[in-house]
Order: sequence, then structure tokens, then C-alpha cells
Amino acid sequence: MADKETIFVLSREDVIGCAQEMGIPEEAITDDVLAQVKKGVEWGLECWSEVVKEAINIALKG
Repeated sequence: MADKETIFVLSREDVIGCAQEMGIPEEAITDDVLAQVKKGVEWGLECWSEVVKEAINIALKG
């Protein structure tokens, strides 16, 4: 395993896919919308270490 292997990435295409699932057209996802989504995701993942710790516990129990 690489020393700096990426664990999670959220791309512009992922955001567009979510928007389309919500019935929102791709054209509505502007750079400004992406910037707001990025801020929201960063805020929402503020306690990411707790999520990772729980995932490790679940994986080790499985």
C-alpha cells in the first residue's frame, strides 16, 4: 500500500450525479454552486475521524 494512498474523493461529476438524482440539471451546477457544496461537505465532515474510527471498529469485528 502506498504511503499517501487516497481514501476518499468527491469529484465534480459526483456532485452532478447527486444533482441529477434530485432532478436538477447539470447546467445548474455552476462553479459558485460547487464552491458552496465544497464548504458544506467540509463542514459536514468536520468530525471525519470519528467516522473513520467507527468504520475501523466495524471492519475489525467483521
